[in-house]
Amino acid sequence: MTPSSTLPALQHRAPTGEPGGWQPLENPAAGAAATLAAVASEVDAILATWRERVLRVLLAVYSTIMLVPLSALVAGRVVVVPWPLRAVCVLLYLVMLLATLRTRLELRTRLSIFLAVCAGVGAIQLAVGQLAGHGRISLLIVPLLALLLAGPQAGWLAAGLCALLFAIVPLLLHYGLLADLGESVAGVSSPPTYWALQWLLWLISGLILMILFTRFQTLQRRTMIAERMALRQLEVETADRQRLEEELSRLGDDERRRLGAELHDGLCQHLTAALLNCLTLENQRRVAGADDTPAVTKIRVALQDAIGLAYDVAQGLCPVAMDPDGLLPALEGLCREARDHHGIACDLRANHELAIQNPEHALHLYRIAREAVTNSIKHARCSRVAITLEQHAGAITLQIADDGQAAVPGAVPVAGLGLSIMTYRAKLIGGTLWLAADANGGMRVTCRLPGPEVAP
Repeated sequence: MTPSSTLPALQHRAPTGEPGGWQPLENPAAGAAATLAAVASEVDAILATWRERVLRVLLAVYSTIMLVPLSALVAGRVVVVPWPLRAVCVLLYLVMLLATLRTRLELRTRLSIFLAVCAGVGAIQLAVGQLAGHGRISLLIVPLLALLLAGPQAGWLAAGLCALLFAIVPLLLHYGLLADLGESVAGVSSPPTYWALQWLLWLISGLILMILFTRFQTLQRRTMIAERMALRQLEVETADRQRLEEELSRLGDDERRRLGAELHDGLCQHLTAALLNCLTLENQRRVAGADDTPAVTKIRVALQDAIGLAYDVAQGLCPVAMDPDGLLPALEGLCREARDHHGIACDLRANHELAIQNPEHALHLYRIAREAVTNSIKHARCSRVAITLEQHAGAITLQIADDGQAAVPGAVPVAGLGLSIMTYRAKLIGGTLWLAADANGGMRVTCRLPGPEVAP
């Protein structure tokens, strides 16, 4: 079973000719296969980095540990061996020390040196110990290290070479070719069938361990690939969702602008024409001394109120102009509305040379400010609201502070619908929003939008 058979295929998308339009690729299977290959390469690179780090540690540890028994072997304090064999042991140690210190060597070269030295040491242990030492354990460890540090192919190759060494050394000892190594033990006089059985048991144990480690390594690699494929799928879906949210928000703002323009240019103009006709009729009835003049006056006043209401609705639907200087007038209008309609002292502190290039960002900032001011008026029972818009280090900071009922300093209010909407709008434009209780009472709403969004 291949990793691709158990993994979801990524839904690659490509832009169409229309703004914001997306459609599936003509060959999604090829795209998923390419993504799977890229993820597999990424996982292999991670494993290669891990193997290199482990090999560096093993080389340092083995080079340090082998120094003590090598010194004892050369001095003849543990077991007496011929000088040629001592020279071979010193040569093996020097080769491993070279691989340890020369970090510029390729990973495969350093690993080959390490495994060859370990296999050579195991064969020497097997021969010097006259088949009674720890050589068989060393020869069993070498294939496992090769499997973990170089992959299944290298592991099985090392297993075959170690099995060959374990078969050759007893034969050489049996025919007396290595009789001068180490001290004689009774195990050498055992019949060849005994050592054939020992070799068979060693081979079976090694095969079991190799199969288990191979399957575990394959499963680990497949799991890593599946995890990263799922992460990429999540990233694609998150990006698609964010694009959809931005597109829906843009369409909603466009629709509000259209409705605002229709109210301003259509309904308001018709109401204004009706008001002019009503004024003409009122003047005519007043000159004629008619008794229904007060009724006509009431109609005129109602038309004036309707026109004012229609203009307010149109302004609310399209509060920010499309030019870069549209946010500050909209915020000034918000302050006037708070003063005129609610009797709240509302001030704007901003650099009037600051201009936001993206009209969508400007509109969302205005909506955040309006929601914060509305919450302050409705829930905080405040008498003053201060709106601050400033630029610092290329970032835009919008802050709305009130002097309403004091909360615990540093506390964060319970998230409501208004806070969720403001947070959502800040997220849409790539900003962050947070609330905090002021030390002197009241609350502060702060939205920070990273630059570059302004033209100084």
